[in-house]
Amino acid sequence: MKKLLRSMFLGLILCVGVFALTACGGEKEPESILGVWKDDSGNFIYTFNEDGTGEYNVYQNPMIFTYTTEGKKLSILYNGNTEPFKTEFSIKGDTLNVKDSSGNDTLYKKQ
Repeated sequence: MKKLLRSMFLGLILCVGVFALTACGGEKEPESILGVWKDDSGNFIYTFNEDGTGEYNVYQNPMIFTYTTEGKKLSILYNGNTEPFKTEFSIKGDTLNVKDSSGNDTLYKKQ
């Protein structure tokens, strides 16, 4: 009887341990968006500063903005606009993927 109880107890401990480890494996926060990101053509460059400001340089015409991130959501308010541009982003290694205003993926490489 003691062996059965001990086996049941160890089995229960094992199940709780496995559950605890898998419960911690939720969705990870994306890597940091901070820094300079350039598309393959070099004509579109995002700069995200630590203080929540940034610059989007399009064909050497800079647009200053403020931004916030929450998980995979990015909100950018360009100077002179009253409504922010809201989109999703993801980072894999040195590649930033931002959905453009049409919902298309736009890729940028970290500089």
